[in-house]
Amino acid sequence: MRRRITIVQPAMPSYRRALFDRMASKLGSTLVVYASNQRELGVLSAGDGSSWQRDLGRMRPLLLGLEWQEGACWVPVGRGDVLVICGAPRTLSTIVLLFKGILSGAHTIWWGHYWSATSRSWRAAIRYALMRVPDAIVFYTEQEVDDYYAGVGNRRKKRAFGLNNGIETDEIVRLRTVYSLEHRPRDLLFIGRITPKAEIDILLEALSVPSCEGVTLDVIGSGHDAARLRKRCVDLGIADRVAWHGGTVDEKQIAAIANQCKAFVYPGSVGLSLIHGLSYGLPAIVHDNRWAHMPEIAALKPGRNGVTFQRGEAGSLAVTIAALLANQTRLTEMSRSATDTTAVTFNASDMAERFCSAIEQVVAGSETKVGRYRR
Repeated sequence: MRRRITIVQPAMPSYRRALFDRMASKLGSTLVVYASNQRELGVLSAGDGSSWQRDLGRMRPLLLGLEWQEGACWVPVGRGDVLVICGAPRTLSTIVLLFKGILSGAHTIWWGHYWSATSRSWRAAIRYALMRVPDAIVFYTEQEVDDYYAGVGNRRKKRAFGLNNGIETDEIVRLRTVYSLEHRPRDLLFIGRITPKAEIDILLEALSVPSCEGVTLDVIGSGHDAARLRKRCVDLGIADRVAWHGGTVDEKQIAAIANQCKAFVYPGSVGLSLIHGLSYGLPAIVHDNRWAHMPEIAALKPGRNGVTFQRGEAGSLAVTIAALLANQTRLTEMSRSATDTTAVTFNASDMAERFCSAIEQVVAGSETKVGRYRR
């Protein structure tokens, strides 16, 4: 009987399709991915049509911030199958599905964060306890694997794998231009959803500081906070230096803007946006509290492909921006390191290879008590 490889996700954002397309090319029709259609993703919402995709019902809110994914518990799973669930304890249907998989004799994998900007100690404790249940854990980055083994993983070791979460970079590589500062008339690029998590207010305040006089900013993204932030630009007297492009997933449109900029900046809790900026060869400017970022902060190598400022401090951000933009040699060196970072890993191709390898090792039941996939 053919083994099914089933992955259950809360949603299917557009940036995740490349990973599953690549996995399907290796695993064939055995791969099936179930997800709900969450319209709040906006431009990041992905269409259907892929042979590997199956639709689930809506994500229904329950009490105390809990939720239930309609149809998730009815996902077929049998002996010898591989079941990968999203590691979010608040989704009760996923936890029920996990135990269903175990009782059915399936190989079970927990796919989630070790710690992120949205983590809280009590919620993390619940998550760590549930991580002991499945056969293995897949984290977003190798750095999280190291953190796991140094922390809760020491008490009861599970096989853990790091994917180095990334995006499809093939088109970006084709579209990006040579990093030549004389041909880049714009300064900073922000790309991401415009939400409180992004803390764009701090960036706008920094641009109003005299040391950043004349520094320009291009914003690619949409969100409910956009109108208020536009008005904030007017109040700060920087509206003529900030260009708002709206949200888009059209890489050609993004490239046309990114190729004019000198650096990427994200004042709040950065995630995949960091990978997007680095892929265009843009040195990154992010805050210095690693634990207040999403797991993708593992791609940042301070002093090599980016720099940091004191979290929440507009003055510190202004000083950091001014110093980096004034050092053309450093910018050029960091740009090379940025493209090197996403050429090796933190891209959809390497991520798919790592995920498929993790699945193979879980099924094979590696003799080693602790297994990690390294390049």
